[in-house]
Amino acid sequence: MVPIGKTERTPGRRLGPVLGFGLPGLVLGLAAAWLLGAGSARGVQAQGGAAPTASGGLMALTTSAPGDPGGTRLVLIDTRSQAMAVYKIDGFKGGSIKLEAARQFGADLRLSEYNNLPPEVAAVEAMVAAPRPRGVSGQ
Repeated sequence: MVPIGKTERTPGRRLGPVLGFGLPGLVLGLAAAWLLGAGSARGVQAQGGAAPTASGGLMALTTSAPGDPGGTRLVLIDTRSQAMAVYKIDGFKGGSIKLEAARQFGADLRLSEYNNLPPEVAAVEAMVAAPRPRGVSGQ
């Protein structure tokens, strides 16, 4: 029997890292959703790297790669102010939470293209606008 407040260490199972960032990550996500959502916590739920949760213009999602020693990332996107922030949650360092990046993305969305592979946007627009030869049907 394991005393209350202690975790049992069993071979092959490492509960410490999971418990280390699970609670701080949940608390941070709920606090951010509550603060940025004007006190409304509707729509907030646990995330497993799947569909994001939205609350009052705030979207929160988590992502991690299997075997990635970098920890879990919490991505917060504020659709109203067109801003995003990426936090790293490291369960191996006592559940530390670190802001890795922040960006206003409104201007990014107004670009017609950036860092793309061919065909460029103008070339595609020209292909679509060009008259079709007779006898060729579109799908």
